[in-house]
Amino acid sequence: GYLSFTEASAIDFIADKNGFEVFYQLLNLEKKLRVRIKTFVGVKERLQSVAHIFKGANWSEREIYDMFGIFIINHPNLKRILMPDDWFGHPLLKTYPLKGDEFARWYEIDKIFGKEYREVVGEEQRDPGFVDDKDTLNFARLYHEVPKGGQKKEVSFKQEYQEDEGVAFVKKVKRDEAKILEKRR
Repeated sequence: GYLSFTEASAIDFIADKNGFEVFYQLLNLEKKLRVRIKTFVGVKERLQSVAHIFKGANWSEREIYDMFGIFIINHPNLKRILMPDDWFGHPLLKTYPLKGDEFARWYEIDKIFGKEYREVVGEEQRDPGFVDDKDTLNFARLYHEVPKGGQKKEVSFKQEYQEDEGVAFVKKVKRDEAKILEKRR
């Protein structure tokens, strides 16, 4: 039978249906089949835990509680799993601000330094794609790469390969000869 629990999560349908679609996915290893069991849970309703049947559901149900705020009855250890215990809100709700709220923006700075140091330290950088080209501790100097401990080169250059002899099994490609495709075939 379906003895292996693989995942569980929820989808926020509060705006359309005033609740959540919660699903559990199980695997039958003998027949190589999987089944997804879905249920609808209203905003004020609670969900019964299956952690006593499938031990692997423990963390998934905690994540459902932490990220969506769905309370799970009879869970052995229902507490936040990803967010700090004093966090307000549930980040996977569609109503949760994309870049967090005022509390999220200053959370680490307030915890480490205190609110009085906000102006001294400055706001947290929350853009995951941000690369600070002047931060040589966490990032390489873009187009000014040098070996560790080497002197910074003032003139920017495009480094083809860091290794003198190239890299084994890697075809040498010259950046200046590369062609940028305008559209897919």
